[in-house]
Amino acid sequence: MKKPRIITILIFFLLTLNGYSSVVNNRDIIVVDSGKISDGIIVGKKLLNYIFKNQFDKKYRLSDDVKKVIFVFTKSTGNLTKEYFKKQKKGYLLKKNINYIVDISKMPSLIYRLFALPDFKKQDYSIMIMEDENISKNFKSERYEDYIMVLFLDKKIVKKVVFVNNEKDLEDMLQ
Repeated sequence: MKKPRIITILIFFLLTLNGYSSVVNNRDIIVVDSGKISDGIIVGKKLLNYIFKNQFDKKYRLSDDVKKVIFVFTKSTGNLTKEYFKKQKKGYLLKKNINYIVDISKMPSLIYRLFALPDFKKQDYSIMIMEDENISKNFKSERYEDYIMVLFLDKKIVKKVVFVNNEKDLEDMLQ
């Protein structure tokens, strides 16, 4: 009888230690229209080419048609985007040529397999999953990791990067 309680406490402790809080602190939008965000994201340059698998193990590569790429690096920003996407019509991201990438590289694999992946599979949109911490470093800006990062692209060239952390600002960026 004590094992389920111990497992629940252990999971909560692991999530707390790894920064997977579900709280988003509301801050102003940050717009970057020049310079380097990370090794793989430089405004004015082609976005680092990537191949990610989605929640159903299908491989995706960035195409020239993609207009925006959304990156989330924390549970709180992932939850925020999930709530926003729930309110949209089926095919919303596909229709707008938007890729959605979730970084789970710091998430314990047990938590990912037992909780996150089954939840991802319930969604009606493709979630590209970044599992490798070395790949994550190419895209993540430690300074802005608790924001939703929206890249604006033109034929894979980064035109600007916007960091948001609330649903209204996310909606504005995706219109």
